[in-house]
Amino acid sequence: MGSKGCPCVNAIDTLASLSERHCELPNGEIGIRLTISDHQCVPFSYGSSQCLQHDLIYDPGCDVDRAGKRVIEEYCVRPWCYVDVAMCKSESHERVFRSPDFPRNSAVDLYYSYTTCNSTADDWLEAEKGMDFAGDHPFGGVSIDAAIPMYVYPMMYKRDSNEEVLITTGDEFHNDNIPYEGIYINHAKNIKELSRGDIQNITFTHKSQVSSLLHPQSSFTASIQDIEDGLVDMAVGPFWVTGERLSMTS
Repeated sequence: MGSKGCPCVNAIDTLASLSERHCELPNGEIGIRLTISDHQCVPFSYGSSQCLQHDLIYDPGCDVDRAGKRVIEEYCVRPWCYVDVAMCKSESHERVFRSPDFPRNSAVDLYYSYTTCNSTADDWLEAEKGMDFAGDHPFGGVSIDAAIPMYVYPMMYKRDSNEEVLITTGDEFHNDNIPYEGIYINHAKNIKELSRGDIQNITFTHKSQVSSLLHPQSSFTASIQDIEDGLVDMAVGPFWVTGERLSMTS
């Protein structure tokens, strides 16, 4: 389920592989403990394959009080699912976020979307601000995903099949198999080498299509949106520092 360009994915095998997080469900079966709560044990099917109110079903914080004295958070009733971030970025306009239950240093890459389920992430993002998740460490052998907002020759660009420099973006812009070149790309690679292993890898990728819808006036602000949404760690380009961009990345 989910939209055509951003379908729900099956994350059961990924969650089941995290043996250090295994826990026992009320029915005696093995589940996984998420960092959303020290006491939350959910089945491996949590968030997988279809748009459901996963939190309403499994999150203890979303239990409906039988006496009717407690109002549950609005995010509890919002359907969502885990998605393929690469496909969603290149083939859809859906909002996608990295799961805070699995920060980058966890070596688990899980992304979710509410809009692919005709829902909204606004309530969850607001509730998330008051939650405590495992810290995300920027160094210590980190791998970095870096967004490229647009072509700016000779700073960052691609070449076509005839090895001619491209200065306007086309379908190839969303193909991460075609490498980026340029002064800024080389500079980022030099920083990686100077880190002596503190930065293991820098992967250059395109900004998502939905970020361009949110910020149609600026490809640069659009790529900053991808940082705020957790799709990438940084963006590369000749950026102006603005209050809006600082607030989005702080």
